[in-house]
Parts: sequence; C-alpha cells; structure tokens
Amino acid sequence: MEEALLDVDAPLQLLQPSPLYQAVAGGLEKAIACGSLRGGDRLPSVRQLCQQHGVSASTVTLAYRWLENRGLVEARPKSGYFVAPRPQPLPEPELDARMSKADFVTPDGLTRQFLLVANEPGAMPSFRVQAGRSLLPEAKLRQLTASINRRHPEYASRIESGGSPALRREIARRAIHSGVRLHPDEILLTNGGMEAMHLALRSVAKAGDTIALESPTYFMLLEVIETLGMRSLEIPSHPRDGLSIEALDLATRTPGAVRACVVIPNFQNPVGSLMPIENKRRLVALAAERGISLIESDIYGELHFGDERPPVLKSFDAHDDVILCSAFTKAVAPGYRVGWMAPGRHLRECQSIKFRTSSPGVQLQQEVIAEFLADGGYDHHMRRLRASLKAQAQAMADAIARYFPPGCRLSRPRGGLALWIELPSQVDSRKVFERACAELIGMAPGATFTCSARFDHFIRLHYGDPWTPLLEARLKRLGQIIAEQLG
Repeated sequence: MEEALLDVDAPLQLLQPSPLYQAVAGGLEKAIACGSLRGGDRLPSVRQLCQQHGVSASTVTLAYRWLENRGLVEARPKSGYFVAPRPQPLPEPELDARMSKADFVTPDGLTRQFLLVANEPGAMPSFRVQAGRSLLPEAKLRQLTASINRRHPEYASRIESGGSPALRREIARRAIHSGVRLHPDEILLTNGGMEAMHLALRSVAKAGDTIALESPTYFMLLEVIETLGMRSLEIPSHPRDGLSIEALDLATRTPGAVRACVVIPNFQNPVGSLMPIENKRRLVALAAERGISLIESDIYGELHFGDERPPVLKSFDAHDDVILCSAFTKAVAPGYRVGWMAPGRHLRECQSIKFRTSSPGVQLQQEVIAEFLADGGYDHHMRRLRASLKAQAQAMADAIARYFPPGCRLSRPRGGLALWIELPSQVDSRKVFERACAELIGMAPGATFTCSARFDHFIRLHYGDPWTPLLEARLKRLGQIIAEQLG
C-alpha cells in the first residue's frame, strides 16, 4: 500500500495521503514552491522532522519518498535529502497582435457547454476559477453569521435599499490600499461581480454600441455584451502586461468607434496578466482623450503574490469616469454573491438601473462580510490564501513542465488564479476539453475566451485547489491527452 501511494499511475483511490503524511510533505512542498527552499538545499533529517512534527520515522520517510518520486527531492547516499533542481520553466505565450473587423462577432455555444459542467463536484482541478473550499474561511463566516443573527434578527425581515451601510464603509476604508479614495455613498452593492459589470455597461452604452475588451477575455463578459445587443471588439493583450495600449489607440482613432472599454488590469482571467503602472496611466489618459468610458474589474486585485497590492485604474482617474467593479466571490465566499462597484459620475444611472432590475441583495450576508473585514479576519485570511496560491501556482507550473509535451508555453502570473497555456498549434483545445470532461479534469478551452479562432490551441487551468496526489495524477493524464493529439 505504501508503494502505491508513491505512484502517480496507481488507481486514484490509492492516491489520498494520510493527514500526518500530508502535513509533512505539504509543508516541505510549499517551502520549495515559494522559493524558501531552493535547488541543492539540504533538507532536515528524518530525525529532525520526526521531532518537529511529532510523527514516526516511517511517516517522514514516506513523505520524502513521495516528494522524491515527484522530482522535488533527491536522496544522496550517506548525505541525506536535498531539494532537486526544478524542471526548466516553459517559455511564455507570445502576443498575438492581429486585430480586424472579423472581431465583431458573437460567441458560439462553447461557453454554454462549459457552464453545463462548471459545477461538476468530482472535477480536479475544478472548472470554476476560485479558491478551493479548504482555503476559504467557512468556519469564521459561520460564527459571524450566528452572532449577527442573534444580535440582529430583524435582518430576516428588513430590506436595506442601498445595501449594508457597514459594508460600504469597510469597502471605502480599504480602497486606499488600491490607490483610490472613496466615500461610502459612492459605492453601490451588487449581487456578485457580474451584476456590477452588467450595470456598468448599461449605464454607459446602448444596443449597437461597440465595446473594446482584452483578447482573450473572461467568457461571461462576451456573453453579457451579446445579451445587451452590443458588439465586442477584441484588443490584443500580452500574457504578461495585459491589454495593448497601442492596439487600443489604433482601434479608437475614429471618433465614436468605441463607446466603452472593459478591462481586468490586475491578474486578468484567463491569462493572469498584470498591467504595468505606466500602462495604466496611459490607458486612463487615452480613454479620457477619446471620450471612452473605462469599466474596470478588480476582482483578483487582492490576490497578489508580491509585497504590495497593485493599484487600480481608478486611482489615475481625474475625470471620475472610470467605473470600478469588484466582489468577494473568488477569495472569501463564492456562494454569498456579494459584489460592489464605484461608478463615479455614473452612480445615479447605475442606481436607477439596479432599482428597476434587481434586489438590493441579502443584508445578512453583507453584514457578515462587513464584520469579517472590520475585525481583522479578512486580512489574516488573505495573507494565508496568497501564500497558498503562490505555492500552488508554482507546483502546477512545475507539473505542466514535467508532464506536458514539448512545444507548450505557459504564462507566469504574479497573482490571481489562472494559468494560460499555449499548446502546439496542431492541437485542438475543443477536443482536449471533450476528453478532459469525460475524465473529470477541469480545464477550459481557449476558444471559450474569444469570438475568433486565434486561441483554439490554448487552454486555461486554475490553481485555486490545494495540491494533492489526485490533482497531480489528473494533470499528468491531461498531458497524455494533449500528447495523443500530436500523433
């Protein structure tokens, strides 16, 4: 049985480690992934780890053997265990600078096909881009919910038309960390991040207008734009730096050609790009010069791997025309659907549209998030979550380099949740998706994130799920599926 645990080709039911084994191996793996332990570093002896964790020598030996089997650790005779050299990092995908009127098309049914399997509970990695359940503060939120229910039973029968004042105050208080000053009255609470984007688009554009957005982009943005009768113009984006300011400049030189621009400047989904600060300044200035409204989603901005949170576009906005949207759905409570927006000069229009089309939201859940922010629980949670995601991103990148066929390219995100992978050009990501779905491997084909065919040989994976032997086995199998298309 112990030997089977070490073999990623073994039956999947044998790949679940014991809690003691997971504690020892997982701790070492995180230290390796985040760079605290580097290639060639000597690892603690079996005896040292036994004393540190209070476990048996057999448990520590099993942990080291599993890490060795994965290529993370190497044993040297009479010397002990050392961190093994990492696989050679894959090159990044390159910028596809093509842009033409062919981009004025609508999405096909692939998005709907993806959404049908998005909630499949057995998928690993999962299809939805969010932090795994074990990384979310569910226990803390349950405690806060019970406490607030006892203190404020009236929330069950009362509707706050503007949403929770406490939550709006907390959002405004924290906005300074992203470089922007907001007043609570400038904030509109929404039912998730997509309602915020929906309200933003309706407040600045009408049916028939053209909306510029990054390419590739989050597929639901394409769906919302189509639903509103608007047209999408895909602007080339770099996998590292995000939307091409030069391409947007070219596309908007004709007055009125583009009504608004939707952008995710911080750790964009699906590519994970982070727009440089100077590019953010240029984008805001260009939009103001051309009379283009900027709609910014900062839903991943808090998930940075560096020491500082990146600023939002709105921090460079001198005309109050940038509409900032965000939510707590990716990193805190996906099921609560608590989002928000700071619409600037478009506030009254957004409030009017929301009043006519949707409810204010569940006040109890908003109050829970507000107290979570106020009592320091959020900051503690985010520190742990960012560390976990950074380690998980590196572990997945190493596995892709190890198991995927030659010719692949991989993004190198500095935050967020997504990895963007370019496959050899002859691979059809739709076919990979069909086979992966059948084997409960959660991935998204590149065609989902565009209205063109330029990303048919790309896929998106996310690293929100904690690293396990099962996850590694599924990634190895995904690499085999891709390789089989190469003949």
